[in-house]
Amino acid sequence: MKLIELLRLRGIDANKSKIKVVRHEDKRVNVHEFSRKELEIYQNHQGKRVFDGVDYIASFIGEERGLAKLLGVYRVNTPNAIRPPRPSTLSPALRRSIRTAHFYYDLRAVSNFRDLEDRLVVKWTGGYINWVQELLPPKDKPVVQILPEGREKAFSQYGDVLLTYGELCRIVRYPDANADWHTALSSTAGVYLIVDRISGRLYIGSASGHQGILGRWRQYVKNGHGGNKKLKVLLEQRPNREKHFQYCILRTLSRSLTRGEVVTVEQEFKKKFGKIACALN
Repeated sequence: MKLIELLRLRGIDANKSKIKVVRHEDKRVNVHEFSRKELEIYQNHQGKRVFDGVDYIASFIGEERGLAKLLGVYRVNTPNAIRPPRPSTLSPALRRSIRTAHFYYDLRAVSNFRDLEDRLVVKWTGGYINWVQELLPPKDKPVVQILPEGREKAFSQYGDVLLTYGELCRIVRYPDANADWHTALSSTAGVYLIVDRISGRLYIGSASGHQGILGRWRQYVKNGHGGNKKLKVLLEQRPNREKHFQYCILRTLSRSLTRGEVVTVEQEFKKKFGKIACALN
């Protein structure tokens, strides 16, 4: 199946509506670090009139090997609408990426494609440099697969782990779809880093025991702060701030180590980063 056919089956006919496909992959900023809300703000702001006269856009996030995963299908309601106020809670990376935008588009997600968001994967044809293309038969996109519900990107290695709060939530809440993550994160203890991407402040923590890092990170999914005092205070003062948190692993450790031995390694990392940087500890 190809994208034009799939859209037609769900009520959007390329012969009757002007449709563009968008592949977000920006050298200036890592769009994979953005939450869904941030990605939608990012694509609403444009430096050129790329969506003028367009009825719908099918928006994708660039993946490896020339693939792209569906962010959503959006109706272009009001081209060149008045730019709304920019929320002060935007992350620095997002603010930088939209500060040169001259046009704001009112893009509204089409509800009957919700079930395919973050699941539909296409092969991006027509060249990577062409990030926005009109969807016509010669430039149609082959549908490669539809991922299981809740599936995140594949786990590769511990040093490559870099997750937003939303990605971590999906990994924890959909264990069958993310079995590779559950196996890897539960197989090791370690020291991890949480970054508040708005302020740049850090929290360094550690995980031990038979459930390893997965067991500790499950606590953050439950309430955002995992019982950490300063994180809890931050979320009380700034509700939903956890949506701007980012998680990575600084070092893996054997699960056979005692809690005290793991904490010793954690303290070493805190010394290396310094008290000012680790302001959330």
